[in-house]
Amino acid sequence: MNDLTETKEILSSFVTLYKELLSITEKEREGLVGADIERLSKIVELKQYISLKIKSLEDKLKTILERYGADSVDELLFVLSKNRDVDEVRVLNGMLHEALTKFNREFEINRMIMQESVSFYNSMLNMYMGFIKNKNDRYDKNAAIDIDQHSIGVRA
Repeated sequence: MNDLTETKEILSSFVTLYKELLSITEKEREGLVGADIERLSKIVELKQYISLKIKSLEDKLKTILERYGADSVDELLFVLSKNRDVDEVRVLNGMLHEALTKFNREFEINRMIMQESVSFYNSMLNMYMGFIKNKNDRYDKNAAIDIDQHSIGVRA
């Protein structure tokens, strides 16, 4: 198999994997909104599996780029521009960039939802602990933990 054909197959696989990640990210959002821990756990495992596939493809692509002294697919296409099949690789490269952009946008939305969820749950815990502190007749004030001082910060 020549390098151009292999590059086409690699880019095509990248596009497929990133489209799959985009679909998974949408399911992840549903899990985040519904606080479905089981679903989120399965999604994390699936994302890790896809990440390994992406890493393998990156290694293969890097090997091809190194053969031609290129730092990117665009540079490789310039080197191979005499070959007419380069146009197909350009199209695949464009599709990959588009898939990456969509995935990054969806990932950012999920990150913001996660951050808002953590803030909401922290505020609910603070409110609950406030109720416990105000009930002197039923609860020992010293047994309550000040959530504001001991809350766990989560960053995405």
